[in-house]
Amino acid sequence: MTTIVADVAARVGNQPVVAFFLAVVLFALGRLIIRRVAEAEGDPWIAKALTVCLILHLLSAPAQIWIVEHLYGGVADFNHYDPQGAVLASGFRHFDFSLAPAHLGGIVANGAVSIVAGVIYTFIGANQVGGFLVMSFLSFVGTVYFFRAFTVTFSGHGSHRYGYLLFFLPSLIFWTSDVSKEAMMIFLLGPTAFACARLLARRGGTNWPVIIACSAGGVFIRPNEMLLAVGGFLIAMIFRPVGSSPKFEPGRRTVSLIILGAMLGLAIFVTLHFLPGNHGSLSLTTINHGNQGSGAGFGSSGISYSGNPIYYPKDVYTVLFDPLPITAHGKGQYLEAFENTVLLGVVLLSLRQLRLVPRAGLARPYVILCVVFTGAFCYAFASLGNLGLITREASVTLPFFLVLLCIPRGSRRQPPR
Repeated sequence: MTTIVADVAARVGNQPVVAFFLAVVLFALGRLIIRRVAEAEGDPWIAKALTVCLILHLLSAPAQIWIVEHLYGGVADFNHYDPQGAVLASGFRHFDFSLAPAHLGGIVANGAVSIVAGVIYTFIGANQVGGFLVMSFLSFVGTVYFFRAFTVTFSGHGSHRYGYLLFFLPSLIFWTSDVSKEAMMIFLLGPTAFACARLLARRGGTNWPVIIACSAGGVFIRPNEMLLAVGGFLIAMIFRPVGSSPKFEPGRRTVSLIILGAMLGLAIFVTLHFLPGNHGSLSLTTINHGNQGSGAGFGSSGISYSGNPIYYPKDVYTVLFDPLPITAHGKGQYLEAFENTVLLGVVLLSLRQLRLVPRAGLARPYVILCVVFTGAFCYAFASLGNLGLITREASVTLPFFLVLLCIPRGSRRQPPR
């Protein structure tokens, strides 16, 4: 890190008064969102549950700093994003939008998050807790959209079960409460999922502009994850039931698939050429080897990986359930192991829902999107070979995976149009 970055990094503070005022403003904005969602869904439980979820998100922002310092040895990606964002913010305030002073090394992935941090710090000052509060609030907004996608798909049935898991699973709160790719991707994938669910359920609205805008943003943060979302949506569109105007259905379906094909091609191009560590290749074995090493950030590396599909069950275990109490090491992993044990228990109690997945997917194609995203995510991201990275990044697939555990009875039948 250059001298200028280090100098500004020293001035990234945690002004408590500013942070408290910002938390109050964000809570008030959150309550407005909650009130509108509760009215739209006609369920008083949603207002109570989402309010608790919002409070937990905001409390996790300052807690993130303490936990990372004491349980993870201070190793976190935000230690790069914060100082670079502060450098950019000092220029943005004077309408100097040059990225050179922060030495980003690109505007995809890490560079994109630093730019977002710079925009936030432009308005609130170089306040780390404040930046975390804003990002945590954005991830809360994304969570709300994921919930709406579920209620649109299943007409509100089974929403309490999904809501309890989505709103209160620790990984979805903790790993999205800082300046991070996870927070940004939850924020972008949430509206994407909601718009996709509406299109697949043949609901009106500005769905395509939302999908295109959020996908464009996601390509700069994590193009590989947006690739999975667009690919899942493309497959789900193939199975979308015929609408009330079958005469125009072939043309509409063709246009939709062309648009999605173009978006998919763009996501593949960006992933190959701009995602750090890929070097123009999607070789998962190469990615696995690149994440092995020693020193800070490599303490949980060494997770074996094989691209052979026969080992796919191990990939699912690694991404969704590792570590468990019998394999955990250290305080941080024990906390993760407790959540994974609970999640594994939910899976065992949800075998009936999992049996419904094939037929429910044909009736409600959003389920297909969730299957494709979760299945491909487990195969691709197990290659990271670093349990710390996998645990953090797996938080992005949980909103899709949880759908499969909460399919209500009667979902095998197509909803009325």
